[in-house]
Amino acid sequence: MTIAGQIEALIQRLEGVAICDDCVTDRLNLSMRSQANVVTRGLGGASGFRREKQPCGLCSSIKVSTSHQ
Repeated sequence: MTIAGQIEALIQRLEGVAICDDCVTDRLNLSMRSQANVVTRGLGGASGFRREKQPCGLCSSIKVSTSHQ
């Protein structure tokens, strides 16, 4: 599975809980945060994905995070 596919699947598994790019990077053991950022920016507003400044459901930091409804 591609990195983009892994990120999309992770966000969908969280069932509406937002996740920030830092936590995506940590959860998927990506080498660089920018790998997550490129994918999550593309998901924002598409097919039920939402990307906005909100608390991350994993680390509780308030920053731009992505969720799927």
